[in-house]
Order: sequence, then C-alpha cells, then structure tokens
Amino acid sequence: MSTPGTLRRNQVICFALVWVSYCSTYFLRKPLGVVKADIASDLSLSKAALGWCDTALVLPYAAVQILLPSLADMWGPRAVLSSCLGLAGVTTYLTYTMWGNSIYTLCLGLALTGGLLAPCWPACTASLSSWFPDNRLNSMFGLINTATYSGGLGGTALAAALLEWTGWRSVALPPAIMAVITAIVVSLALRTPAEKGVLVPGKATQTAQEKIDSLTKSQSLLSLAKIPCVPQLATSLFCLKFVRYCMALWLPLYLLEHLGYSKLQAGMFSTVFDIGGIVGSPLLGYLLDKYYTSTPMLGVTHTMLGGTVATALFVITADWGFVFNAVCLLIAGAGNCGPDSILAGSVSMEVGERGGGGRGAGVTSFINGVGNVGGMVEGPLIGLLWGVIGWGGILPALVGVSAVGTLATYKAFIIDKQYRNAVTLPT
Repeated sequence: MSTPGTLRRNQVICFALVWVSYCSTYFLRKPLGVVKADIASDLSLSKAALGWCDTALVLPYAAVQILLPSLADMWGPRAVLSSCLGLAGVTTYLTYTMWGNSIYTLCLGLALTGGLLAPCWPACTASLSSWFPDNRLNSMFGLINTATYSGGLGGTALAAALLEWTGWRSVALPPAIMAVITAIVVSLALRTPAEKGVLVPGKATQTAQEKIDSLTKSQSLLSLAKIPCVPQLATSLFCLKFVRYCMALWLPLYLLEHLGYSKLQAGMFSTVFDIGGIVGSPLLGYLLDKYYTSTPMLGVTHTMLGGTVATALFVITADWGFVFNAVCLLIAGAGNCGPDSILAGSVSMEVGERGGGGRGAGVTSFINGVGNVGGMVEGPLIGLLWGVIGWGGILPALVGVSAVGTLATYKAFIIDKQYRNAVTLPT
C-alpha cells in the first residue's frame, strides 16, 4: 500500500514529464506556419502547394492514430513516447535543413515527422490517466493541455524570432534538441503505477483477462466507431482541429497579407489564439469537474458555442484594429482549444473505458485521429479557397465549421444522457 506522499510525488513526476513531452511536440509542429511565406519565396511555391505541406504533416499523423490506435496499450506509454518524440526531433531538424531544398523532400520530412508524432498524445493520455483518480481527469486534462498552447505559443514565438534573425532554415534546431533531451528523460523516469507498486485511489481497475480482451477488441476500427458517442465526438474533433490548424498554419499569413502586419508582428500576434487556449483549457477542466460532473459534454457544448460566436466576431471586426482582434482571438482560442483537450482526453477516455470495454487509449487515438483529418484537409482546402475567393471567404467558412462541431458535441451529450439514464434505471 502506497503512502499519500509517495502517490503525490509520482503524480507530480508523471504530470511534469507528460506536460513537457507534449509541449515539445508543438515546438516541432509550429515552425511550418511561421515560415510559409519564406518557403514559398525560396522554392517558388503557390498557396495551393503550401497547403499540401500542411497535408504532408497532418495526413500521416491522422493515419497512424486511426490505423494503429493501440500502440500505447501494446508497448507501454514510456517506450512509445520516448522513441517517437526523439525520432521526430531528428526528422524535424533534417526537414528544414538537408531536406528543405525541394517541395518533395520537404513534404517527405514533414510526413515522417507527422507519423512519428502521432502516437505521442495517446501515450500521454494513457500515462496521465493511470496516475489520477477518475473524478479528477477533466481538471488534469485541462491542465495538461496548457502544454499544447504553451508549446504553440513558444514554438511560434521562437520560430518568428529565428526567422527574423537567421532565416527559415534555422528554426528547427532548438526544438529538435528540446525533443531529444525530453525523450531521454522520459525513457529514464516515466513509470506506471504498477511499475512503481503504487495504488491510485478512485481508479476503476481491470483484471488481466479484461485487459487482454480490450487489446483484442481495440484492433477493430469498426468496433470503435460503433461505441456510443464516438462518431459524434470524432465529428466534433474534426471541426475543432480544422479551425485550430487553420489558425495555427494560416493566421500569420492572413495577418501579414490582409491586415498589413509585419512578419515579426504577424508571428507574435498569432500567439493570442494560443494564449486563449492556455487560459481556457485548465479553466474549462475545473468548471467541468465542479459544475458539470455528470454532464461534461454539455459544458463543452456551451464553451464551443462561445468560441463560434467569438470567431464570427473576429470576422466582422477584423479591420477594427489590434484591440478588437486580440479580444476576439483570445476568446476564440479558449472556446476552441479548451474543448479540444477535454474531448480528445478525459471524455474520450471515459467513453472508451465505459462503453468500449476498457479501450480508453484506443478510443482516444481513434477520435483524435479522425479529428486530425480536419487538419489534413484544411491545408489544401484553405489554399484552394484562397485562390478562388480570397481571405474574405475563408473566415466565414471557419465559423460554419465551428458551428457544425458545436452541434455534433450537443448530439453526443444527448446520446450520453440517454445511455446514463438507461444504465441507472431499476431492473
């Protein structure tokens, strides 16, 4: 039996390692959105070709999560996270240096990086979920997702500064070093409660046979898609990530070309969306655990509705100046990024464990993978829209996509409510 001090110490270690690890993945992703204009200039690329760079990064990411959802269950979170993160650091560095001389090798490097980063989030969710009681998971995932937007903010700011001072081919070295060092520390220090001999109170446990059965079931993608709420949550994640990837990869270019910001200003100001995520993610997790204990999907629906309205206001007030831009982007970031972390984390874990027979990590990977298809199609679609109708038609389209995601989340809430009512009815 473990002491409270031992449990708390191991929880802190796990949280810190997972936070830094996932933050590092965004330092590896973010430079692409900042250096697009310079890549296009150096390699003579069109906006549509730049869109395919987005796809090269996100397509393998989504494919690996959908087709191989149980890597963390089979090999363990530590092995998967440390190996994939370290190798992704290496491929990122090669992409912007040795492989950055043509669109083909650039896309190859981005594809390798995306495929290697794909198992990192499921491994993070599996590790974090194992150390904390079920009634605190919303708060923990809200806090851990500050890594997403801290990494996004830090990665964007670092890339913008390096671009300004030394050129776009230098943007990958610091993030690559950070990823490799983090991977080494994870391989040495990240452990499961079973490995440490620690009992976590408030955790539903599985027998050995149940664990074997869950691993067997999780190989069937069709069975994952049939679990109640999974199709709706996947649709919602698709919409959330479509909007978020567009903001991450195209907002600096929009600020540069349409609103007349300088390169440094565009790169730095685009981080306001990420700052909204940093604030919104832990706040939403806290509010869900306090006020939406049994109905987290309803709380997420309300938050997404607020994010949709804020995005619409950003469209309307885009030419009104810095203050209006900043306020709308801050609220939109909170309304998009907070729900992303909860739906792709604690909610999908609960749905998988409860309705999927102990397949929390598999369901999380599947939902997040389908969601990342939104990031995959975002690149070429936004590039196409820009060529046909310009920036004026892109932002209203984002509002529509955000609204669809809000409706999908509300539908998942209705299904979840019916399921909960059914299982609590007296026999």
